[in-house]
Amino acid sequence: MRYMICTFLLGVVALSGCTATQKGAGIGALIGGGVGYAVGKQSGNDAAGAAIGATVGAIGGGLIGNKMEDKNMFICPECGRSFSSSVEYCPYDGTALKSAQ
Repeated sequence: MRYMICTFLLGVVALSGCTATQKGAGIGALIGGGVGYAVGKQSGNDAAGAAIGATVGAIGGGLIGNKMEDKNMFICPECGRSFSSSVEYCPYDGTALKSAQ
């Protein structure tokens, strides 16, 4: 149990600089792997359960993170490129960005 908690905390710290999609996939994989391991352990297939849980968790987390990222997008009215919410001005032409919504 301690190992799983430490792995989870290290994963969260390591993902702190990633996009929402990458964070969602990473956290989903960690949680799914832990749940899959616990369920698989009951049937004697702990490694397979962890692998399946991590895969399903990564896919689900990535999809959720992608949707969260789409909500925080900004568009340059001049060139039409889209950027994350961490950018205020278009790095290509210097125009102030507008919310995509």
